[in-house]
Amino acid sequence: QEVAALKPITLRGGVLNAPPFAIDNGDGTYSGFQGDLLRRLSQFALEDDYNLTFVLSPSPTQYNEALNLVASDCNTTANPNPREECDRFDLIVGDYYCNADRSLRVDFSPTWLRTTMSAIKLAEFEGKGITTLTELTFAGGTACVPEGAYLSDVVKAKFPGASYNDCPDPAACIERLKSGVCQLYADDELALKYRALNDRSLEVTREQFNTQYIVWPLSEKMNPQHSRLLKKWMYKSVANATLDELSYDYFEVKFCPLGLSGPNCDQDCDPIHGLSDRDGRCICSSTKWTGADCSVEVEEDLNTYPPWEIAMCYSFFGINTLAVLVCASWIYWQRNTQQVKVWQPFFLYLVLLGCLVSSSSIIPAVQQSSEGNGNVPACMVFPWLFSVGFSITFGSLFAKIRRVYILFKAAVTMNRVTVTVKETFLIVCAITSVDILICMIWTIVDPLSWQRIVKRADNFGAPLESVGYCTCNYWKVWIAIIAVWHLVLMIFASVLCYKTRNIDTRFSESKYVAVAMISNLQIFVISIPVLVLVSDDPKTGLFLRAAVIWMNDLFVICIIFGSLMHSVHFGPKKDVNIGDAVSEYARLEKESTTALKERKEKFVSRFSSIDSSAEPDGASVKRHSSGGGPADETIDVGSTKTTDVGSTRRLSAQISLASHPEKDEEDHVVCETIDDLFVEDDQVLK
Repeated sequence: QEVAALKPITLRGGVLNAPPFAIDNGDGTYSGFQGDLLRRLSQFALEDDYNLTFVLSPSPTQYNEALNLVASDCNTTANPNPREECDRFDLIVGDYYCNADRSLRVDFSPTWLRTTMSAIKLAEFEGKGITTLTELTFAGGTACVPEGAYLSDVVKAKFPGASYNDCPDPAACIERLKSGVCQLYADDELALKYRALNDRSLEVTREQFNTQYIVWPLSEKMNPQHSRLLKKWMYKSVANATLDELSYDYFEVKFCPLGLSGPNCDQDCDPIHGLSDRDGRCICSSTKWTGADCSVEVEEDLNTYPPWEIAMCYSFFGINTLAVLVCASWIYWQRNTQQVKVWQPFFLYLVLLGCLVSSSSIIPAVQQSSEGNGNVPACMVFPWLFSVGFSITFGSLFAKIRRVYILFKAAVTMNRVTVTVKETFLIVCAITSVDILICMIWTIVDPLSWQRIVKRADNFGAPLESVGYCTCNYWKVWIAIIAVWHLVLMIFASVLCYKTRNIDTRFSESKYVAVAMISNLQIFVISIPVLVLVSDDPKTGLFLRAAVIWMNDLFVICIIFGSLMHSVHFGPKKDVNIGDAVSEYARLEKESTTALKERKEKFVSRFSSIDSSAEPDGASVKRHSSGGGPADETIDVGSTKTTDVGSTRRLSAQISLASHPEKDEEDHVVCETIDDLFVEDDQVLK
């Protein structure tokens, strides 16, 4: 009785098979977006006491052909269908775009969806990397489009430079896309989303153009009352969010509600830092957060020095400190032995002090800060300790060797000279003051400060990894100045070591100082390039710096004080005689001078023999004797007197040859310096 009381309305609909909007189930029923919408409209009709029934049957597969069945221009050139064919349907159930031309031929239902035109591509397509129709146009690629559709005409007009492949239906377009016939498939965005939702090998591009509104074409011959009621119920489906619900069900990826995840959306997912994906997995919005529910914050990797490395650096300092204390105690214990006295304990203590100060630079080197930019006092302490310690060590050795050299040189020439300990200590202070001045200017003008640089950050800029180190604007310049000064100091010390090579090692440790400097030079030559290579790795850089300082100071201690300990405990026990040492020094110096002079004379003799073989025919050498003295030589070169420098040098070479007939002219002598080529002018006169 209730059904009989309802007012019946029957509408004939032609269904355009276009998933997901309309899907033919093959048994006379239809599903999909529009099938659900028709059932909802029937429910709205019941609320108004109407029994709305839709009699559905298939329509032609092409949009324009199906539209002709409800158009008002039947039996015309534009629409050759007979009039009885145009009376078959009251509406076409399909996803039609409303446009100006169609509005003149049919009546439109209210808009029930908003969409755009877009394209779809293979998610793993590499090829030319084409992702939009614009790129396809420039690349000269091919796009698949549905044949006979209004969308096809719009796409071709908007991108005329591309090639197109017309497909009879969407399924054929997808097959051609996967087979590589076309790089993109252009169609309605909602239809493409549905395809990508059910096929993960497809991906909808972000290109959107020509916003469209989807409607149903209605026949103008439909009962006006029925047309008004149908439009009313469609507006009602918009008002109560029925269309939004259906749109979400068919075109959107299903996600769990905010704060939930899992296949059944029954697991937690941090609502601030995580979001569930289509598979129910909780995906963190940033690499700053991790964990199954994205609630665990990833700590920033500060690249701080590990505890074992800090312990190793302190061990280096401890070893050198222990070595300094042992040597200082030994010197004090053996202060009355003659070997220690002649090595001057005061300067030995200064050497130990310099090594201790230099080694202590390891302590500020391990200081670090986990915060950002700022002032870390230890940054500037490091160059102070290292450079000042180096200058004290080698400045003391330099001043001590200089003192011994002056005293022995004066003793050989029988001159009385006094070089006090105070004077020598002032030299050490002067050398050290240069390093102090450099470091003071550096500290005032461009001090080192702590800086932390972000190496890796998340997509929101939160730091994930950073590195901190001490730096300033012109640190390379300051290091170069200190390095040049230390190099000059080592060069002078090397020259002095060479001059004192003949002094007894019991009075001068020049040999050991030379060995120490060579050792230091080798360490620095190897370590500096390595330190430059690992400058971006603070952990490795710290270990190398500490190891270089440790080995540098330890080698000096072992070489200088190890040799002294050996001479005291295992060397000859005879007393050290300063007179014998001076006599031995004088003898060795005389032998060195004589050997050098003989090498010069041999070379001059060899040079003159080569020059005489090229004399002109008019040149002759005459020997005159006066009295019983040695023969005098004169040289005639024709009737011309030669006064140029070259002739004078050849003359001196020939005089030397004639004056030393006992020398073997066939000797082969190696020339050590360019000065060996010449003899002083006063020798020529003599």
